[in-house]
Amino acid sequence: MFILSAGMPKSGSTLFSLYQKSILERTLKNNGQKAFEQLILDGKINGIGIFVHDLESPEILKKLVDLSLEIGPFVVKSHLNLSNDLITCLKRKEILATYIHRDPRDVILSAIDHGNRAVDHPNANTFFRQFASVQNSIPIVKDFCRAGIDWIRSGLCETYSYQDLLTKPESVMIRFNDFIHTKLDAAIFRELIDTYSRNAIIGKKQFNTGKLLRFPDEMSPADVETCIREMAEELKLLGYLP
Repeated sequence: MFILSAGMPKSGSTLFSLYQKSILERTLKNNGQKAFEQLILDGKINGIGIFVHDLESPEILKKLVDLSLEIGPFVVKSHLNLSNDLITCLKRKEILATYIHRDPRDVILSAIDHGNRAVDHPNANTFFRQFASVQNSIPIVKDFCRAGIDWIRSGLCETYSYQDLLTKPESVMIRFNDFIHTKLDAAIFRELIDTYSRNAIIGKKQFNTGKLLRFPDEMSPADVETCIREMAEELKLLGYLP
């Protein structure tokens, strides 16, 4: 079994996956986290950090399931859509999954920020360069939303939100701890918050603004109206619109 830390891009998924990884390493003695990360460093698994590329491939999925049986459980970060192969693994309990989401309007703003940073860093991931304006970001973020709705509706994942991650990190970690049926002292949660949520490091652990809700202050009234008009169904289904 391995733990799939899935979520919307720009939803705090990196921070959450770091919490998950640390909790797993501290509570499950026979975990395979370090061995899994070494395989990525050695180029035997295509990924970076704890993020695995090509995870939508049934072959890669099976490889990780088999690996977890061999070396012990580990946390994998991904923005993977829910697929039939993944559903099968989740139902068999070969994979446990969490999913984190965020207000799509704030996802747009954060993605635009990331795209602007990438221009100054030629070797950075070019994916976010396509987020040049609110208007041209909406179709891409709608796809993020539909993927998230599929995850949440499936009932095959434990669901979390960006807002809870920032305002109630200890509660979020306790929920995850319970989800994987382990126990960790509350003092450790506070230590992890200090380690990962404070003293941001560019490119590794950071928030663009640190604000819980950006769009009311940073989007023009016209852009807010456009988002509501073009993403009303997604906003409602995710709980971000009455």
